[in-house]
Amino acid sequence: RSSPSRGLRHFQVSRCNCFVVNVGCGPAEERVLLTGLHAVADIYCENCKTTLGWKYEHAFESSQKYKEGKFIIELAHMIKDNGWE
Repeated sequence: RSSPSRGLRHFQVSRCNCFVVNVGCGPAEERVLLTGLHAVADIYCENCKTTLGWKYEHAFESSQKYKEGKFIIELAHMIKDNGWE
């Protein structure tokens, strides 16, 4: 029988050493990023509330629409685990 988390990556947050499985999402806000104006929402560890990155909610430029619904996790907040390739 397969585990419910099989195939999912668990991220370890460097600040609190917890393994992030449950990620919360804050309210969307408009930000000017390198690729233009986007509505993004910060994502954070539900356990320690560390901000991990953001989720693209809306792209205002048609060339950036592919980003909608995708997440960016900043590597500075993670620790590499032995299970990663």
